[in-house]
Amino acid sequence: MAHPSNLSSKWTLASIVLLLPIIINGIAPLLQLVAPGILVVLTEGISLALASSIILGNLALGLLLCWLLMRPEALIWLIQTVGLAMVLMVARKKDWSWIKALLAGFAYLCITFVVVLSAGSDHDLLDGYNKIIQVISEDLDQSLALYKEKSSGIYQVELEKWFYQFKALIIRFLPGLMGSVFVIITLSNILVPKIYLAKRYENEAFAPTFTQWKLPELLIWVIITAAVLAFWGDGIFHVCGENVLLVLSSLYFLQGLAVVAVYFEKLKVPGFMRWIIYILLCIQWYGLIFVVIIGVSDVWFDLRNRAPAARES
Repeated sequence: MAHPSNLSSKWTLASIVLLLPIIINGIAPLLQLVAPGILVVLTEGISLALASSIILGNLALGLLLCWLLMRPEALIWLIQTVGLAMVLMVARKKDWSWIKALLAGFAYLCITFVVVLSAGSDHDLLDGYNKIIQVISEDLDQSLALYKEKSSGIYQVELEKWFYQFKALIIRFLPGLMGSVFVIITLSNILVPKIYLAKRYENEAFAPTFTQWKLPELLIWVIITAAVLAFWGDGIFHVCGENVLLVLSSLYFLQGLAVVAVYFEKLKVPGFMRWIIYILLCIQWYGLIFVVIIGVSDVWFDLRNRAPAARES
Protein backbone atom coordinates (compact mmCIF):
# COMPACT_ATOMS: atom_id res chain seq x y z
CA MET A 1 0.00 0.00 0.00
CA ALA A 2 1.45 3.38 -1.04
CA HIS A 3 2.00 5.95 1.68
CA PRO A 4 0.73 9.53 1.22
CA SER A 5 3.27 12.05 -0.01
CA ASN A 6 2.88 14.28 3.06
CA LEU A 7 3.58 11.50 5.58
CA SER A 8 6.87 13.05 6.71
CA SER A 9 5.20 16.40 7.38
CA LYS A 10 2.48 14.67 9.40
CA TRP A 11 5.16 12.94 11.47
CA THR A 12 7.06 16.20 11.99
CA LEU A 13 3.99 18.17 13.06
CA ALA A 14 2.93 15.38 15.41
CA SER A 15 6.42 15.47 16.97
CA ILE A 16 6.15 19.22 17.51
CA VAL A 17 2.73 18.90 19.15
CA LEU A 18 3.81 16.12 21.50
CA LEU A 19 7.42 17.01 22.29
CA LEU A 20 7.36 20.80 22.54
CA PRO A 21 5.53 20.87 25.92
CA ILE A 22 8.21 18.55 27.32
CA ILE A 23 10.95 20.98 26.33
CA ILE A 24 9.15 24.24 27.21
CA ASN A 25 7.75 24.44 30.73
CA GLY A 26 4.31 25.86 31.35
CA ILE A 27 2.60 25.35 27.98
CA ALA A 28 1.26 21.83 28.57
CA PRO A 29 -1.92 22.90 30.49
CA LEU A 30 -3.07 25.05 27.57
CA LEU A 31 -2.00 22.65 24.84
CA GLN A 32 -3.90 19.76 26.39
CA LEU A 33 -7.08 21.56 25.29
CA VAL A 34 -6.14 21.22 21.61
CA ALA A 35 -3.18 18.84 21.18
CA PRO A 36 -5.14 15.53 20.92
CA GLY A 37 -7.55 17.17 18.47
CA ILE A 38 -4.65 18.44 16.36
CA LEU A 39 -3.24 14.91 16.23
CA VAL A 40 -6.62 13.66 14.99
CA VAL A 41 -6.53 16.26 12.20
CA LEU A 42 -2.95 15.32 11.28
CA THR A 43 -3.90 11.65 10.92
CA GLU A 44 -6.89 12.38 8.67
CA GLY A 45 -6.72 10.63 5.31
CA ILE A 46 -4.45 7.74 6.38
CA SER A 47 -5.23 4.30 7.72
CA LEU A 48 -5.77 3.61 11.40
CA ALA A 49 -2.63 1.45 11.56
CA LEU A 50 -0.43 4.12 9.98
CA ALA A 51 -1.96 6.87 12.14
CA SER A 52 -1.34 4.76 15.26
CA SER A 53 2.29 4.21 14.26
CA ILE A 54 2.82 7.99 13.96
CA ILE A 55 1.34 8.71 17.38
CA LEU A 56 2.92 5.75 19.18
CA GLY A 57 6.28 6.41 17.50
CA ASN A 58 6.24 9.96 18.83
CA LEU A 59 5.20 8.59 22.22
CA ALA A 60 8.43 6.55 22.24
CA LEU A 61 10.41 9.68 21.35
CA GLY A 62 8.64 11.55 24.13
CA LEU A 63 9.53 8.88 26.68
CA LEU A 64 13.16 9.08 25.63
CA LEU A 65 13.10 12.87 25.86
CA CYS A 66 11.58 12.74 29.36
CA TRP A 67 14.43 10.45 30.42
CA LEU A 68 17.13 12.65 28.85
CA LEU A 69 15.74 15.86 30.35
CA MET A 70 14.96 14.14 33.67
CA ARG A 71 11.34 15.28 33.61
CA PRO A 72 9.25 12.36 34.89
CA GLU A 73 6.27 14.67 35.49
CA ALA A 74 6.00 15.17 31.71
CA LEU A 75 5.00 11.50 31.41
CA ILE A 76 1.52 12.49 32.58
CA TRP A 77 1.24 14.93 29.66
CA LEU A 78 2.35 12.24 27.21
CA ILE A 79 0.03 9.54 28.52
CA GLN A 80 -2.97 11.84 28.68
CA THR A 81 -2.43 13.44 25.27
CA VAL A 82 -1.52 10.30 23.34
CA GLY A 83 -4.30 8.23 24.90
CA LEU A 84 -7.01 10.82 24.27
CA ALA A 85 -5.74 11.31 20.71
CA MET A 86 -5.94 7.56 20.11
CA VAL A 87 -9.50 7.42 21.47
CA LEU A 88 -10.67 10.33 19.31
CA MET A 89 -8.78 9.01 16.28
CA VAL A 90 -10.57 5.66 16.57
CA ALA A 91 -13.85 7.56 17.05
CA ARG A 92 -13.20 9.44 13.82
CA LYS A 93 -12.12 6.39 11.82
CA LYS A 94 -15.02 4.27 13.11
CA ASP A 95 -17.55 7.11 12.72
CA TRP A 96 -18.67 7.13 16.36
CA SER A 97 -21.43 9.47 17.49
CA TRP A 98 -20.34 12.59 19.37
CA ILE A 99 -21.74 11.35 22.68
CA LYS A 100 -19.88 8.05 22.34
CA ALA A 101 -16.64 9.89 21.56
CA LEU A 102 -17.24 12.26 24.50
CA LEU A 103 -17.93 9.48 26.99
CA ALA A 104 -14.98 7.41 25.76
CA GLY A 105 -12.60 10.37 26.06
CA PHE A 106 -13.99 11.32 29.47
CA ALA A 107 -13.65 7.73 30.69
CA TYR A 108 -10.06 7.54 29.48
CA LEU A 109 -9.08 10.74 31.31
CA CYS A 110 -10.75 9.51 34.51
CA ILE A 111 -9.01 6.13 34.30
CA THR A 112 -5.66 7.82 33.59
CA PHE A 113 -6.11 10.07 36.62
CA VAL A 114 -6.89 7.10 38.87
CA VAL A 115 -3.94 5.07 37.53
CA VAL A 116 -1.49 7.97 37.98
CA LEU A 117 -2.88 8.64 41.45
CA SER A 118 -2.51 4.97 42.38
CA ALA A 119 1.01 4.72 40.97
CA GLY A 120 2.13 7.79 42.91
CA SER A 121 0.78 6.58 46.24
CA ASP A 122 1.84 2.90 46.38
CA HIS A 123 -1.57 1.76 45.11
CA ASP A 124 -3.41 3.51 47.95
CA LEU A 125 -5.97 5.72 46.21
CA LEU A 126 -7.27 7.31 49.39
CA ASP A 127 -3.75 8.24 50.45
CA GLY A 128 -3.03 9.68 47.01
CA TYR A 129 -6.24 11.71 47.07
CA ASN A 130 -5.39 13.04 50.54
CA LYS A 131 -1.96 14.09 49.24
CA ILE A 132 -3.61 16.08 46.45
CA ILE A 133 -5.89 17.75 49.02
CA GLN A 134 -2.85 18.57 51.13
CA VAL A 135 -0.94 20.09 48.21
CA ILE A 136 -3.93 22.20 47.15
CA SER A 137 -4.49 23.33 50.74
CA GLU A 138 -0.84 24.33 51.16
CA ASP A 139 -0.80 26.24 47.86
CA LEU A 140 -3.95 28.13 48.82
CA ASP A 141 -2.53 28.93 52.26
CA GLN A 142 0.64 30.29 50.65
CA SER A 143 -1.46 32.44 48.32
CA LEU A 144 -3.39 33.84 51.28
CA ALA A 145 -0.20 34.59 53.22
CA LEU A 146 1.30 36.35 50.22
CA TYR A 147 -1.82 38.44 49.68
CA LYS A 148 -2.01 39.39 53.37
CA GLU A 149 1.59 40.63 53.26
CA LYS A 150 0.81 43.01 50.39
CA SER A 151 -2.59 44.24 51.55
CA SER A 152 -3.72 46.53 54.33
CA GLY A 153 -5.08 45.07 57.53
CA ILE A 154 -8.54 46.61 57.17
CA TYR A 155 -10.20 43.75 55.33
CA GLN A 156 -7.87 40.92 56.30
CA VAL A 157 -10.33 39.32 58.72
CA GLU A 158 -13.10 39.27 56.11
CA LEU A 159 -10.64 38.08 53.47
CA GLU A 160 -9.39 35.24 55.63
CA LYS A 161 -12.95 34.15 56.44
CA TRP A 162 -13.94 34.19 52.76
CA PHE A 163 -10.75 32.40 51.81
CA TYR A 164 -11.28 29.47 54.19
CA GLN A 165 -14.85 29.11 52.95
CA PHE A 166 -13.54 29.04 49.37
CA LYS A 167 -10.88 26.44 50.27
CA ALA A 168 -13.50 24.24 51.94
CA LEU A 169 -15.63 24.36 48.76
CA ILE A 170 -12.67 23.47 46.55
CA ILE A 171 -11.83 20.45 48.70
CA ARG A 172 -15.46 19.40 48.97
CA PHE A 173 -16.12 19.54 45.23
CA LEU A 174 -12.67 18.51 43.97
CA PRO A 175 -13.82 15.26 42.27
CA GLY A 176 -16.62 17.11 40.51
CA LEU A 177 -14.31 19.93 39.47
CA MET A 178 -11.82 17.40 38.08
CA GLY A 179 -14.63 15.66 36.21
CA SER A 180 -15.80 18.96 34.75
CA VAL A 181 -12.24 19.72 33.62
CA PHE A 182 -12.08 16.31 31.90
CA VAL A 183 -15.37 17.06 30.13
CA ILE A 184 -14.00 20.43 28.94
CA ILE A 185 -10.74 18.87 27.74
CA THR A 186 -12.56 16.15 25.80
CA LEU A 187 -15.08 18.55 24.27
CA SER A 188 -12.37 21.01 23.30
CA ASN A 189 -10.44 18.29 21.48
CA ILE A 190 -13.59 17.06 19.75
CA LEU A 191 -14.28 20.58 18.48
CA VAL A 192 -10.78 20.99 16.97
CA PRO A 193 -11.21 18.28 14.29
CA LYS A 194 -14.92 19.06 13.99
CA ILE A 195 -14.28 22.67 12.98
CA TYR A 196 -11.41 21.80 10.63
CA LEU A 197 -13.01 18.76 8.98
CA ALA A 198 -16.43 20.42 8.66
CA LYS A 199 -14.85 23.24 6.66
CA ARG A 200 -12.81 20.87 4.52
CA TYR A 201 -15.31 18.09 3.86
CA GLU A 202 -18.60 19.87 4.62
CA ASN A 203 -19.63 17.20 7.12
CA GLU A 204 -20.40 17.09 10.83
CA ALA A 205 -17.47 15.15 12.27
CA PHE A 206 -18.04 14.03 15.86
CA ALA A 207 -20.81 16.49 16.70
CA PRO A 208 -23.70 18.40 15.14
CA THR A 209 -23.74 22.18 14.94
CA PHE A 210 -23.94 23.82 18.36
CA THR A 211 -27.59 24.85 18.08
CA GLN A 212 -28.51 21.16 17.56
CA TRP A 213 -26.52 20.03 20.62
CA LYS A 214 -28.67 17.66 22.69
CA LEU A 215 -27.70 15.05 25.26
CA PRO A 216 -29.31 11.58 25.33
CA GLU A 217 -32.68 11.68 27.06
CA LEU A 218 -31.81 8.81 29.44
CA LEU A 219 -29.05 10.94 30.97
CA ILE A 220 -31.70 13.12 32.60
CA TRP A 221 -32.44 10.34 35.09
CA VAL A 222 -28.80 10.26 36.13
CA ILE A 223 -28.77 13.96 36.96
CA ILE A 224 -32.12 13.61 38.79
CA THR A 225 -30.70 10.75 40.88
CA ALA A 226 -27.55 12.79 41.58
CA ALA A 227 -29.69 15.77 42.65
CA VAL A 228 -31.74 13.59 45.03
CA LEU A 229 -28.56 12.20 46.62
CA ALA A 230 -26.98 15.68 46.80
CA PHE A 231 -29.94 17.24 48.64
CA TRP A 232 -31.27 14.31 50.67
CA GLY A 233 -28.49 11.72 50.77
CA ASP A 234 -26.20 11.06 53.73
CA GLY A 235 -22.48 10.41 54.04
CA ILE A 236 -20.74 9.08 50.95
CA PHE A 237 -24.00 9.14 48.95
CA HIS A 238 -24.34 12.86 49.61
CA VAL A 239 -20.73 13.54 48.52
CA CYS A 240 -21.05 11.40 45.37
CA GLY A 241 -24.37 13.02 44.50
CA GLU A 242 -22.92 16.54 44.79
CA ASN A 243 -19.91 15.80 42.61
CA VAL A 244 -21.81 13.84 39.93
CA LEU A 245 -24.36 16.67 39.84
CA LEU A 246 -21.54 19.16 39.26
CA VAL A 247 -20.13 17.17 36.32
CA LEU A 248 -23.52 16.63 34.66
CA SER A 249 -24.48 20.26 35.25
CA SER A 250 -21.52 21.30 33.08
CA LEU A 251 -22.95 19.18 30.24
CA TYR A 252 -26.48 20.51 30.63
CA PHE A 253 -25.06 24.03 30.82
CA LEU A 254 -23.79 23.53 27.26
CA GLN A 255 -27.19 22.23 26.17
CA GLY A 256 -28.80 25.27 27.79
CA LEU A 257 -26.45 27.58 25.88
CA ALA A 258 -27.43 25.77 22.66
CA VAL A 259 -31.09 26.54 23.40
CA VAL A 260 -30.24 30.18 24.11
CA ALA A 261 -28.32 30.33 20.82
CA VAL A 262 -31.38 29.04 18.95
CA TYR A 263 -33.56 31.80 20.43
CA PHE A 264 -30.92 34.41 19.54
CA GLU A 265 -30.92 33.18 15.94
CA LYS A 266 -34.70 33.10 15.57
CA LEU A 267 -35.13 36.49 17.22
CA LYS A 268 -32.21 37.90 15.18
CA VAL A 269 -30.45 39.33 18.22
CA PRO A 270 -27.37 41.38 17.16
CA GLY A 271 -24.01 39.71 17.66
CA PHE A 272 -22.64 42.20 20.20
CA MET A 273 -25.80 41.82 22.33
CA ARG A 274 -25.44 38.05 22.27
CA TRP A 275 -21.89 38.23 23.65
CA ILE A 276 -22.93 40.65 26.39
CA ILE A 277 -25.71 38.29 27.48
CA TYR A 278 -23.42 35.24 27.29
CA ILE A 279 -20.85 36.98 29.51
CA LEU A 280 -23.48 38.09 32.02
CA LEU A 281 -24.89 34.55 32.20
CA CYS A 282 -21.44 33.04 32.76
CA ILE A 283 -20.12 35.42 35.43
CA GLN A 284 -23.13 35.20 37.78
CA TRP A 285 -23.92 32.04 39.72
CA TYR A 286 -27.66 32.44 39.18
CA GLY A 287 -27.02 32.87 35.44
CA LEU A 288 -25.15 29.55 35.38
CA ILE A 289 -27.97 27.80 37.27
CA PHE A 290 -30.57 29.39 34.97
CA VAL A 291 -28.80 28.04 31.85
CA VAL A 292 -28.52 24.57 33.41
CA ILE A 293 -32.26 24.61 34.15
CA ILE A 294 -32.90 25.58 30.51
CA GLY A 295 -30.76 22.64 29.37
CA VAL A 296 -32.62 20.20 31.63
CA SER A 297 -36.03 21.61 30.64
CA ASP A 298 -35.20 21.18 26.95
CA VAL A 299 -35.32 17.40 27.44
CA TRP A 300 -39.03 17.43 28.28
CA PHE A 301 -40.37 20.60 26.66
CA ASP A 302 -38.32 20.75 23.43
CA LEU A 303 -37.69 24.46 23.92
CA ARG A 304 -35.95 24.90 20.58
CA ASN A 305 -39.10 24.18 18.59
CA ARG A 306 -41.02 26.64 20.77
CA ALA A 307 -38.73 29.56 19.95
CA PRO A 308 -40.72 32.40 18.33
CA ALA A 309 -39.61 33.84 15.01
CA ALA A 310 -38.61 37.50 14.78
CA ARG A 311 -41.44 39.81 13.70
CA GLU A 312 -41.13 41.51 10.36
CA SER A 313 -40.98 45.31 10.69
